Order: sequence, then structure tokens, then C-alpha cells
Amino acid sequence: MWILVFAALLMFVLGFAVHKLGWHFLISGYNTMNEADKARVDIKPVARLIGIMCYGIGFIFLIVGLIDWFGLVVPIEPLFIVLILFIVVILWRAQKYDGNIFDDTGRLRPGGKKKLIPIVLVSVLLLTVVPGILIWFSQPTEVTLTDTALVIEGSYGQTVPYDEIVDVILTNVPDVERRMNGAATSSQLTGHFRTTYKEDVLLFINRDVTAAIRIDWSGKPIYLNLETNETTKQLYEEVITR
Repeated sequence: MWILVFAALLMFVLGFAVHKLGWHFLISGYNTMNEADKARVDIKPVARLIGIMCYGIGFIFLIVGLIDWFGLVVPIEPLFIVLILFIVVILWRAQKYDGNIFDDTGRLRPGGKKKLIPIVLVSVLLLTVVPGILIWFSQPTEVTLTDTALVIEGSYGQTVPYDEIVDVILTNVPDVERRMNGAATSSQLTGHFRTTYKEDVLLFINRDVTAAIRIDWSGKPIYLNLETNETTKQLYEEVITR
């Protein structure tokens, strides 16, 4: 949480420095231009846009930090999607003030397309990699039963040897008080959470399914379920026969 708060404050400071103090040397790309190229950039509106972008990033980081501080189990992927779209729009809008790319009529100068390649690459990465990570965390839990262990695949995955299992029960999804270190999307809870009974547990939970398997073993208690109540019950039956 404190890392997010620090990052938010850093973004606010950088935004103020670029927008209000005129520290244009902090703007990536502009700071490496020669004097002739800098002269063709309308730097004031660019600095204003970069400042707004930093303020927006800081605001989103602060919201996520507060969600973590209060232990709210709410989906945060909409915030990151808004943040990504916000950054991409700001970056593209800033390019129209670069006279090295566009002329006074708004048309691309010769070689302008080549100068846009870094912005295109950054936009593609932002619009694909980050949503891809969010989609990965939203995937249903995958469990494999080997001859010696129950294996939970994916992020925060665990290998639970059968001889370390103390108890397995079919129960309901626990009520969660806060997220300790995990991901909470609209469909999944994955990672370390604290229940309303003040118990720290490891969750691999589909929010749309009510049934859950609780596993007490040598590690932290685990709650998991599959895509439906029926498949969760079938997995429970298979586990208790091992």
C-alpha cells in the first residue's frame, strides 16, 4: 500500500514540476532533441498534457492504495483499464504539438510516420500486455490431481502433498474482510486474504460459485472452487479418496 502512495505522490510532484515549474527536461523524447527540433515543438501545451497525465496516474494509484489500505475486496481492473486508455489518449494528443511530425496544417511531415513508431509501440504494449495480465488473473482455477499431490495451477499456485493434508471439507465461499496480497477481479479472488473470522487464508475462488473446498495442511489454509458447484463437489469427492 505504501509503495502505491509513494508512487502517487511522485506522480503528483513530477506533474507539478513539468506543468507548473517548466522542468521540460523531464519529458522523455523532448530532452534528447537538438535545439532545432525543440524549437519546432509547442512545449507549453505538451507540458500541460504530460502534467495532467501524471496527475491522473497519481490519482489512480492513490485510489488503489486506499482500496488496499481499507482492505476492500473490489475489482480494480476497471481502474487500470481507464488508466491505460487515459495514458494512450494523452500521448497521442501530445503528438499534434510536435512540429517535427506534423506541419502547421496538421499533415504529417516527410519522415513523420517513422517518428510515430515509438508511440505506436508503447500504445500497443499498454493496450495488450496490461489487459492480458488482468485476463490471466480472471481465469478459472485449474487443479490437477497427481499420484502424490494436489496441484493448483497459475498465479499463487500451490502444490499440496496428500500426506501433508490434515483435513478437507466441502463448505461455502468464506466472507472476506480484506485482501492481504492478491488479485480481486470481477470474477476471481486469487492470493492471500483475511476472512471476517481474522483468519489468513489462500484463495482460489470463483465469485459466482457458492461452494468451496477448504484444505487444511502444513501451509496456510486454502479455499478453492471451480466453475460450478457441481464440478467443485466432484473435485472434493476425488480429493477425499486420495
